[in-house]
Amino acid sequence: MAEITDYYQALEVEEGASAAEIKKAYRRLARTYHPDRNPDDAEAEERFKAIQEAYDILSDGEKRKAYDQARRNPFAGYGDFRAQPGPGGYAGEYVDLSDLFGSQRGEDDAGGFGSFFSQIFSDEPRTTRRPARGRDVETQVRLSFDQALRGGKTELKLADGEPIRITIPEGVRSGFKIRLKGHGGGAGPSGERGDLYVTFRVEPNARFRREGDNLHLVETISAMEAILGATRSITNAYGKTIKVQIPPGTQPGERLRLRGQGIRTAKNTGDLYVEVQISIPRDLTEEQRASLKAWAEQNGVL
Repeated sequence: MAEITDYYQALEVEEGASAAEIKKAYRRLARTYHPDRNPDDAEAEERFKAIQEAYDILSDGEKRKAYDQARRNPFAGYGDFRAQPGPGGYAGEYVDLSDLFGSQRGEDDAGGFGSFFSQIFSDEPRTTRRPARGRDVETQVRLSFDQALRGGKTELKLADGEPIRITIPEGVRSGFKIRLKGHGGGAGPSGERGDLYVTFRVEPNARFRREGDNLHLVETISAMEAILGATRSITNAYGKTIKVQIPPGTQPGERLRLRGQGIRTAKNTGDLYVEVQISIPRDLTEEQRASLKAWAEQNGVL
């Protein structure tokens, strides 16, 4: 007999936890392990799947009751509670990170568990099969750096020629993926359409380099500005002119941090880091050369 997964342990709650405690634990863990916050982290992805699966069961009163009965009496015939992964590897509903701050559940709460629980709680024979489901479809949308910064709308054409408008999240990162439910491949008149997964690819920018929600740029100043200090005007990624204070004695490669001047997203605003490079003059007049030499001798440089 298959081992019954400990969903209470997956959500880090006691067996007698209330619905509110389960919901709170789910929100905390899902935010921590969500794939959008842990790109290319296979361990976090597996943990997120387990959290989703546990919440699908424990947040539903009837499912939780059946699960608790199976835990207490594993030979009573309640079946295997491990959900079958849906398309893309996730059991149940795929959750966008933004959903964790608003609606807790998707439209299809049952997700991959629907077939299993319909067998427990309905009078239909176990041999009843669900209608065929269309395949999931993946596509990419290429964005300019400015489009990714500001977000907005764009239009795609599905394989059958149907146009669909999608939302570009403000400050979206390259590689970010969204799901459009029911816009994938068809499965005939009685079947359910698959889902469409859209991955955004953002073109690099010649001036700004992005790291997370922070931006980096290189600014070249004169040797005198580095020695004496100065105020510089630069234009940020959104076209706004801002003042940068160059402290006296600034060294080549030194970075100046401008808080709140990086990428703006729905949840955060990054910083802008200005890396200073110093331009050494090549052509000095005799008077300038003499002045610099006198200064150097006075300060023990020569």
